[in-house]
This record gives sequence, structure tokens and C-alpha cells, in this order.
Amino acid sequence: MTETIRGTVLHVVPPDEHDDHDFDPDLEALAAGHTVVVCRRGGDPSPLRRVWSFLTGGSITAVTVVLDETPEEGDEISVTAHETAIDGVYDATS
Repeated sequence: MTETIRGTVLHVVPPDEHDDHDFDPDLEALAAGHTVVVCRRGGDPSPLRRVWSFLTGGSITAVTVVLDETPEEGDEISVTAHETAIDGVYDATS
């Protein structure tokens, strides 16, 4: 299924740093030659939203996206991605 992923980049792993991380073998195969990004889905919540989430026991949803480009931590991304067989991982490569 294809969907638009919008979020704030929390962590970036460019292709030349994959060996420094212990990726799941399926993620390692999917990400070969691409950047792996962990982002906060929906972007950076407002202070009011953070308080509301805390009071209601909500959580921040993080997703992993495989990209062709390499954004910086803190950047906002909006990409069209395909859900993969790996839970919480999306493929936005061309």
C-alpha cells in the first residue's frame, strides 16, 4: 500500500554507515545503497499537543523510511512510500 509519510527526521544512517549499525537482515537487503531514516510521524508536535499526549497516555509514533536522498536530522520530510513486509518500515526509493 502506498501512502504519504510526513515527519521530523530523528536519525539518519547514510549508505556508507550501514556497517556501523546492526540492521535486521531484511532491512539490510532493502536499504542496500540507500539512506535509512527514522522519523517522528506527523512532524514535530506543538507544546500543547505534547502536554495532551502526556496527559492522555499517548505516544509518539516513529517510523523507518528508506530513501534515495540523505536529509539532515531535524529536517521535515514528506515522501510517498510503500509499506514493506517489515513492521514500521517504508520504502520511498525510486
